[in-house]
Amino acid sequence: MSTDDNKRVVSEFVRRCQDQHDLGFADEVFHPRFVNHYRPEGRVIPSGERPASGFQAFYGQLLRAFPDARMEIDEQIAEGDLVSTRKTLRGTHRGELWGLAPTGNTVEFEFIDIFRVADGMLIEHWTSMDLGALKSQLQTPRP
Repeated sequence: MSTDDNKRVVSEFVRRCQDQHDLGFADEVFHPRFVNHYRPEGRVIPSGERPASGFQAFYGQLLRAFPDARMEIDEQIAEGDLVSTRKTLRGTHRGELWGLAPTGNTVEFEFIDIFRVADGMLIEHWTSMDLGALKSQLQTPRP
């Protein structure tokens, strides 16, 4: 596949799963040997029985907290089978998250994902995000 094809695979995942909240699409686009390298703690998260289950659990938690969440791709770069995407999630804190009660705050949360694409599917993932910055936006209701 070309780098443009790989970028389309990642863009479609972002559009359908993260922007339109179709978490079931992850079952179609995650490779059977998918591995998620969760960088903030420097650990690998096992995928469970289904490759997409870890993503669906994490992102489902975010959607319960931010039911109006929208995801926008700010920049995307590809080289070979790797696609790096800088993106921003925006939403209103309407549900509990990590023990924090809903504040009604509108949040903006930027992070960077790197996906390896194989056979038109996502096979490997790394991410860099500042969870502290997100938590700080949830501490106090804004006027």
